[in-house]
Amino acid sequence: MSEIYAEHAPAVYRCLLAWTRSPALAEELTAETFYRAIVADQSVRAATARGYLIAIARNAWRKQHARHSRQTPLPPDAPAPTPSTEAQLDLQRTLTALAALPDDLREPLVLYAQGGLAYDEIAAQLNITLAAVKVRIHRARQKLENYR
Repeated sequence: MSEIYAEHAPAVYRCLLAWTRSPALAEELTAETFYRAIVADQSVRAATARGYLIAIARNAWRKQHARHSRQTPLPPDAPAPTPSTEAQLDLQRTLTALAALPDDLREPLVLYAQGGLAYDEIAAQLNITLAAVKVRIHRARQKLENYR
């Protein structure tokens, strides 16, 4: 399992970061993803590990999102620190642009770009046709270009 973790944890984390827009939450859900994979009754096959793990991560994120979407955040006591580097600003702009995309465009793009899944794996995971995956990824990219 350690080889699978080393190979796929960065992709799982990147997907979760794109979905959650929170590095801390993405790290927490990445750990939860691998915990769920370890305690599951099925074994993780190397050939399909990435798709399997990203499916677990997506379900964990959706469950967490549903659980916390009804809660109102408290106002912060202190002002949030401003990003200090251009990389942080660029990451924030990218995450904001991704968040502005509709779910049906964002999910295939994140699964492809951050998860490294093939189009057919995305189609199976989202239960849509291969052509729909290609069209949605293309449209998402167009919208992101317009956002810049």
